[in-house]
Amino acid sequence: MTDEQAPSPGAPRQPIDPTGTSTPPPPPPGYVPAVYVQQPSGKSGLGKIIIYLLAVGLLISVTANIYLAGPINTVIYQLSLTAPPEQPYNPTFEKTGDTSRVVVVEISGMIDGTVADFARKAFYTLENDPPAAVVIRVESGGGGVTASDQIWHAIQSFRAAHPDVPVISSFGAVAASGGYYIAAPSDYIFCERTGITGSIGVLAQVPGLGGMVEKLGVEMNMVIANKSPNKDDANNLFVEWYDDEGNLTEDGEAAVAVLENLVDDAYDTFFKVVKIGRQAADPSITTEELEQAATGAIFIGKEALDAKLVDKIGYLDDAIAHAHSEAKLSGEPRVSIIRKPVPGLLSSMLSGKEGANLGDITGQELRELVDDATAVRLEYRMRLK
Repeated sequence: MTDEQAPSPGAPRQPIDPTGTSTPPPPPPGYVPAVYVQQPSGKSGLGKIIIYLLAVGLLISVTANIYLAGPINTVIYQLSLTAPPEQPYNPTFEKTGDTSRVVVVEISGMIDGTVADFARKAFYTLENDPPAAVVIRVESGGGGVTASDQIWHAIQSFRAAHPDVPVISSFGAVAASGGYYIAAPSDYIFCERTGITGSIGVLAQVPGLGGMVEKLGVEMNMVIANKSPNKDDANNLFVEWYDDEGNLTEDGEAAVAVLENLVDDAYDTFFKVVKIGRQAADPSITTEELEQAATGAIFIGKEALDAKLVDKIGYLDDAIAHAHSEAKLSGEPRVSIIRKPVPGLLSSMLSGKEGANLGDITGQELRELVDDATAVRLEYRMRLK
């Protein structure tokens, strides 16, 4: 620096030109440079974009963990939102033209709308392609009053179209209540020696939630139209049927009166079906004998035979042989069977959503579950105390 460039005393020092300086010496061993984090200024758009992208990424990650952990469930749920395709009311089939065969129709499990629809289609098929004989194989403790009657109607429709075709029933482990109802009009009934049958009667189930609501401190309000004052009878799940001493309350008495009328009428229908069917199969059976058996009691094997609810102790092959003989067929019987199809994995997941996460249930589905669980039900169903 020349004398001309030297600063005057007290003047500020000029900045050093980095181009004219030499390379700085290396840092001493163990030296760690300080790190300064600069906070983004409020005016920086880039920082906001980065934060937004991070938030979106986090949201996507959480969503993926919740909904995409089981991608099949997601696809199934989306498919369930779409209405199923139209299907023919009656099944399509190729007519066999084999009038020398014996067809077994299997009715198993709880008798509900699905089983009734299966039976309707099965007997529609047989009505248009009649066999030499039909064997109804029953493995059911009964079910809904209406579903049982619908199956009975399908069988009666077939018999009206083909009165010369023998209809034989074969009872397996359990063929009681609604299971007996559908078989009562048969020409002949076989029951296995360890099979349970009978339970000719009707029950009504009505859940009572009044006590639970009271404990929860919830007030349930209901308004009934002036012109339908009986709408509340046996239809309000939140009234108290019994008092603390176990006696019926006024609301309970009104509900019981309504339900007794319904179940008594359903019982009369049941007994009429049994009486007409059994006396047509065996005219020696008296009404008094059937009344003694139709108390709701259950019978096993020989007891059912003694009560004249069945005609013989035997198994499915015995029923098939009897049907073959009644149809006046010769040689070995050609036997086919019609079973209710077992739903595949996809259809069962779509319809029942078995094992579904409760968190996936929508409000509408929850309301349907509650309605189904709390509906008044009349059932031809066996009940063991």
